[in-house]
Amino acid sequence: MASQSPPDLPVPARWQPCDHVCQRTLRWPVRQDAGPTRLADGFVTAAPCLLPEVPLPAHSVLALCGEAGIRRLVHRHMTRLRLTPLLADVQDCFDCVADRVADFVIESCGGPLYYSQHHSRLQAGGGLPVLLDEVGREIWLVQLWHSFDDVGWPRSLRADLWRWAEPLSLHLLAPRARRAPLRRYPFEEVRAWFRTPA
Repeated sequence: MASQSPPDLPVPARWQPCDHVCQRTLRWPVRQDAGPTRLADGFVTAAPCLLPEVPLPAHSVLALCGEAGIRRLVHRHMTRLRLTPLLADVQDCFDCVADRVADFVIESCGGPLYYSQHHSRLQAGGGLPVLLDEVGREIWLVQLWHSFDDVGWPRSLRADLWRWAEPLSLHLLAPRARRAPLRRYPFEEVRAWFRTPA
């Protein structure tokens, strides 16, 4: 009896789509309301303010750290956020979400179009993994700052990435939290918070 060759197995994808927890945690506002909103309890929320433009990160970030360095930073940041209430719902989808965010950051830094090509089906109604209030935004930024130290991110590139991530964090605010005046966290100010005493 002739032996049969094993069937060709599909080559595993670099990323694995995930449709259960990710669909609940990757919500993104599609539009902003133009004016005040009257809530069911009679309170009126202020009209959302205009969000600043998000400048692209310097291409030197990708050139000097490479995709692996960016993925390491994103994974560390997401790991830190997982220990906070911000990513409490991610659970077993953590790797999927971390890969998706890393794809987004790499593409934003001028790298391959991983996010656009692999996650385009989410762009109309899904996006990044959290919508923040102002306290959550501060946690998100502080954990990013500590992640720089954790992975030994080059000091010369921290300001370049921060000047992209800080305005991006405003776009992560839930619509109800987008009220003027929006608190900004310039790199120099935040660096002074964490400066080691002489």
